[in-house]
Amino acid sequence: MAGVAATTLAVGGMLVATAAPASAHTPRTSATCDTLTVNLQAYADGRDGRTNTVTVKVDDETVVEESFGTWYHNDKIDIAGSSRWTVEVDAWDGRDGTEYDWSDGGSTEPCATPETTDVQVGIYLYPKLDKNKPAAWENSGEQQLLGTTPLTLPEDELTNDEHWYTELPQTDALDDIDLCTGWGIQQDLVRGGADDYTMPETITYPDGSSMDGHLVDWQHQELSDFGIELPSAEDCATPTEPEVPEPQVVVPQAPAAVEVCGADASDVILPADSEDVTYLSTEQGVLAVPGEGRTFGDDLAGYTRTEGGDVVFPIAELVPSAEDCALIPGDIGAVCVGDTPHLEYGVALPEGIEVDDDTPLTITFLHPDGGENFVAEDQPLEGSLLWPGASDTAPKQWPGWEQQDDGAYVETDGNYAWTRDGVQVLFEVNPQYSTVVDYPPASSECANPIGVGGADVEVVADDAAVPPAEAAPAEELPQTGATVGVIAGIAALLLVAGGVLFWLRRRIQH
Repeated sequence: MAGVAATTLAVGGMLVATAAPASAHTPRTSATCDTLTVNLQAYADGRDGRTNTVTVKVDDETVVEESFGTWYHNDKIDIAGSSRWTVEVDAWDGRDGTEYDWSDGGSTEPCATPETTDVQVGIYLYPKLDKNKPAAWENSGEQQLLGTTPLTLPEDELTNDEHWYTELPQTDALDDIDLCTGWGIQQDLVRGGADDYTMPETITYPDGSSMDGHLVDWQHQELSDFGIELPSAEDCATPTEPEVPEPQVVVPQAPAAVEVCGADASDVILPADSEDVTYLSTEQGVLAVPGEGRTFGDDLAGYTRTEGGDVVFPIAELVPSAEDCALIPGDIGAVCVGDTPHLEYGVALPEGIEVDDDTPLTITFLHPDGGENFVAEDQPLEGSLLWPGASDTAPKQWPGWEQQDDGAYVETDGNYAWTRDGVQVLFEVNPQYSTVVDYPPASSECANPIGVGGADVEVVADDAAVPPAEAAPAEELPQTGATVGVIAGIAALLLVAGGVLFWLRRRIQH
């Protein structure tokens, strides 16, 4: 008996000592309409000159063939215009040198055509306030519209220089003006076709609010840039003008900040106008304009002088920031309710935000590849939401799986399978907050159809039935650490058995 016990203890210790670490080869690929990304991690480093090899083919043409060690990453493989791509990995380790070989492939769709928009280009003629200074908005008198041109342009071409006028659409407007006083041209690019927006006939500095929400781009030019011959300095000579007194230096008044979340420029109360300063509301903030015979000095009372010479109190300093008005997150995460996955969450509104009902929240699971999102509207600020693709009533469902007519489950790329790998969830009322929520791991009882109600469920793969005992979860977490689970359990039982045998022998001797 002592001999048996000793042998048992020795075998148990040997099994524990020989437990070996597992491999965790992790290959991944992802593709857009023009770029393929290959990410290979946790491979075995080369030994005795042996290395791993990755080969990428696009339309049967090899574009990448490289050796690597423990990892490889390439996110700049061009697949634009191709119809098929493949990735093959030859790993040197494993049984027969092929155990960890891997391949993947796919096809691409052409990238979407850039969106276009209807616009107009308007050209204006104006007298300069100071004929000796360049044409500019702050040097502009009343502007008179000379003509417009409707265009349809791609969004990424709105700010190029190809759509501007190079000739005046009409020159008879020059017949009744004194060219000696100095004239400028302004061209404006605005959103909206002729049926959607009418260009104003006149614009007077500094009020350009008639184009608010439409103006995209603009430029100022000299009248001579359009081939108009201007009179000489001798022809325009005038008697000496009397000296103009120095302008009076004034200080603009700072507007009061708005403390309510969601406020914009329209909610800011302007300081009262006076002979010294006039105030205008713009998208950039509050514009201060000195009165006649006045000018601003170094003391701007918080206003900022722009490159164009305007003095603006920035809107960012007048309304609460997006960070100050973001939703306040509570506990947010994926949980198992029985054998069904749920999103449990809680958010709070920032100070100053009020809602009219008890279900103002919109929860959006954001598709990582730009596909259709999952949106749940009219939700309370705190609660539990059934996970997209899941069902807690018969027939039970789980994301990434679908049930066949015979009751078997088949793993699928559909049914919101994309929510299983760290999906970003957006919470919106008026402010918003987003976070990444991980689906329950494969070891959780609500992760996959396996084990529903305490009984295994038949899993079908590649159109062939697999017995329940052989079925594997749809997603296995990467294996890391040591494969000691079953071996260590057997070793522990043997150690206990050996101890019992020693106890029995001592009882018999006694």
